[in-house]
Amino acid sequence: MDRDTGFLLPPDVRDWLPEGHLAWTVIDAVEMLDLTALISTYRLGGRGRRAYDPAMMLTLLIYAYAVGLTSSRGIERACGHDVAFRVITANQVPDHDTIAAFRVRHREVFKDLFIEVLKVCAAAGLGRVGTISVDGSKIAANASSRRNRTAAGIAKAQAELGEPEPSGAELGGPDLGDPEPDDQGLAGVVEDRLERAESSDAAEDAEHGPGRRGDEPPEDMNDPTARRARLARAAAKVAEQNAARAAEAAAQQQRYETKLAARNAHHATHGRFPKGRPPKAPATPTESTPAGDKPVRANTTDPDSRPLRTAQGFLQGFNSQAVVGDDQVVIAVEVVEQANDAGLLAPMTAAALDNLARAGIDAPVETVLADTGYFTAGDITALDDVHQQGRGPRPLVPPTRDALRDPEQQQPPRQESRVRRGMRERLAEPEARERYRRRKVTVEPVFGQIKNRIADRFRVRGLVAVRAELTLIATAHNLLKLHTATT
Repeated sequence: MDRDTGFLLPPDVRDWLPEGHLAWTVIDAVEMLDLTALISTYRLGGRGRRAYDPAMMLTLLIYAYAVGLTSSRGIERACGHDVAFRVITANQVPDHDTIAAFRVRHREVFKDLFIEVLKVCAAAGLGRVGTISVDGSKIAANASSRRNRTAAGIAKAQAELGEPEPSGAELGGPDLGDPEPDDQGLAGVVEDRLERAESSDAAEDAEHGPGRRGDEPPEDMNDPTARRARLARAAAKVAEQNAARAAEAAAQQQRYETKLAARNAHHATHGRFPKGRPPKAPATPTESTPAGDKPVRANTTDPDSRPLRTAQGFLQGFNSQAVVGDDQVVIAVEVVEQANDAGLLAPMTAAALDNLARAGIDAPVETVLADTGYFTAGDITALDDVHQQGRGPRPLVPPTRDALRDPEQQQPPRQESRVRRGMRERLAEPEARERYRRRKVTVEPVFGQIKNRIADRFRVRGLVAVRAELTLIATAHNLLKLHTATT
């Protein structure tokens, strides 16, 4: 086979990328975005090496996430051999440090770019928002659950980190010094070994970089200052959670004493105790467990992450939230520190409405759907009040799974609050029940698509950085929807 004739002239890599490829969709979409906020972070002129074009770097990062490549080193390798990546970068190969730094430096800009992509989707006919749905999923953090420590464990690690490194003699090894000036034999042996190692050293320097072995942990893990900072954050996180638990324990104790006093007063007045079980005393607090529960722990790799219960067991990660329209376009995302979804319905709905307004999508939002984990009387009441004023959607959130059954098959409790009873009656309407079933084909598949096609774990650490990365992931997801709708 003749492989030379076709390369007599320099090839144009654009000819190798077929029409309708995802890379063209991402390139065209980024060209339509208002990148003023991104470009304004670059200085014009001045000293130093010329920066890569920010629009190209943004296109590269979004496309990489869209095809499930989130590692900066993996992106660098793809720029050298993957045709789509070479088209995007115009045959340039940004190194992984530049790619990682771009992702960190512009994380605040990703929020504005997410809105710009929403505008592009709306212009293409996407973004149907008559019914929006809220859902959450646990996404793994860039941290190990084995690094969860109690306050005592963190204090021990801080003490160990503050000690000087032991010398060779302290470790029981020989304390070798420089060879004696007259010891020509030893000097000759050392010189000979150094000469024989030059070639292998040069090869390793070329592969891993000068001064690096190639098996080092990430820079932030290897730097003592960074480790001390993480330990301090973990200690502060433990102290904060201990204070919250102590306050809750005090409140529980106060409620217990109030109920016990009322029970004793009833006995003194009527000669018998009231019906029902006596109040149960809360657990006794201890120094390590201020709320009388398990000791508070924090992760020393990423103090903002936490163990989360999933169907497959516990996961060290973050609780990620998303609001999705009728066509699976993500409207709003958020990452929260709490383990459950209670109390997040109203703020996520408000965030979605705000993003729609910023994107210029003025279609009315009639209904917001969520599962039982989002039901709280406060959120439902607040959203109902806003809906009655014509400024927001009507919530459809079952108080229990039983509320989704046919009315004749339900077994509601004998005592039920007004808000729960009202929602149960609302879901008994055939039109409302049919609309609620739409969650199965709108929001529920979205996190599955994200984890299978883009990323099933975060690459960055810290709540602020994780929020920015989730915004980038949602942007890539929306561009995938745009590509599917326009090709």
